[in-house]
Amino acid sequence: MNFTCEIDLCRKCMSLDFSSRLNSVGKPFVNFQVEEIWKPEQVKVLFIAESPPWNGNQAYFYNQNLRNKRTNLRIEVLKLLNLKSLIEFKNRGYYLIDAIKCRLNKREEKKVPTEVVLICSDQFLEKEIKQLNPEKIFILGNTAKKALQRIPEFIELTHHKVTENYETILSGYDIILSVYPGGQTRKYQDKIKKAFLKLS
Repeated sequence: MNFTCEIDLCRKCMSLDFSSRLNSVGKPFVNFQVEEIWKPEQVKVLFIAESPPWNGNQAYFYNQNLRNKRTNLRIEVLKLLNLKSLIEFKNRGYYLIDAIKCRLNKREEKKVPTEVVLICSDQFLEKEIKQLNPEKIFILGNTAKKALQRIPEFIELTHHKVTENYETILSGYDIILSVYPGGQTRKYQDKIKKAFLKLS
């Protein structure tokens, strides 16, 4: 199944109260042809993050022409994996997707609307995992964990926190929980490093 078109056309959240915080047009997953260019033949580790940045393409994980030198997910993840480029990331069998496909504005309201997590999880995440069939699933942050635990096979994650040193096997997948790296999570740097060391 090709998710690019399905993600591009989805507008399920646009009638909800928080729709003004979402931008469903020009989704970075579609704009940067993530599925077509960056999906490895065999996904060894599927990283699940929260959502694309609100500022559009500037700090997006798969933007190779990244000009924003502020802390962002790609810089943090590549550094923690001791990799130099997205090409190395792909060659290792690594693939990153967002639990929420639209860009989400968190500038004024930090809390992520539960409804959008549930809608994206039901609409995409379960199907993506089954199709990609990764050896490991690496959760980057609490929103990604909430999206995954929405799927019945992973409901056990409800009882665990991303700040725990937690790894388990659920439904045949090795699951690793990690705090979302960078920015406001610097105090958890040691825990984040421990989580990433599980991949070595």
